Amino acid sequence: MSTFGFMDIIIIVSGAYLVYVAIQMKRTGEITSSAIIGKGCDVKKAKDPQGFIDYMYMKSIIMGVLVILSGALDYMNDMYWNIPYFGLAICGIFLVILLIYCKISMSAQKKYLSPK
Repeated sequence: MSTFGFMDIIIIVSGAYLVYVAIQMKRTGEITSSAIIGKGCDVKKAKDPQGFIDYMYMKSIIMGVLVILSGALDYMNDMYWNIPYFGLAICGIFLVILLIYCKISMSAQKKYLSPK
């Protein structure tokens, strides 16, 4: 397995972890992971944590699935397909999706998790 294949597996696991965190967050009603929120955000002082959970739940599930899909497609290309520039295209699409998710997450943190 090449280094790129190993990185693809790490990306797949990261996407699965994001899905897991979103499901746990929805099930327990608690925000416990820094995978969803930034370091400077204090959940204990948040004005509407349940609103944040409701808003970010499906977006985090979709993002996690897209991360898994991008890692899996890149892995399949590296191991079997060998389509030129496919990995670069997947990387570019992944970056755009990641930036959009970060923007959505930061906006939700400002709206729901800013101090009371």
